[in-house]
Amino acid sequence: MIEAPVREMNDVIADFLACKPSDDTILEYFIPPDLQLRADFLAELHGEDELTAREREEVFAFVRADGFISLLKAKIHRRQRLGQQ
Repeated sequence: MIEAPVREMNDVIADFLACKPSDDTILEYFIPPDLQLRADFLAELHGEDELTAREREEVFAFVRADGFISLLKAKIHRRQRLGQQ
């Protein structure tokens, strides 16, 4: 079993954004490999309907984080298409 990460997804994203990354850096951003591995593991358990309540909360945190990053990237793409800085 893959243990829950010490780092929380929100903390990882906040740390990334606190460094004031460029638009290109944000567009290239993916969650760190250790958290991706954990997300994949939880997705597999979710598919088998074997998640604990804590693990379900963790899955939803990953989903929310993914949605936030996707929205951020979409807004950057839109701004770039419109020629705005």
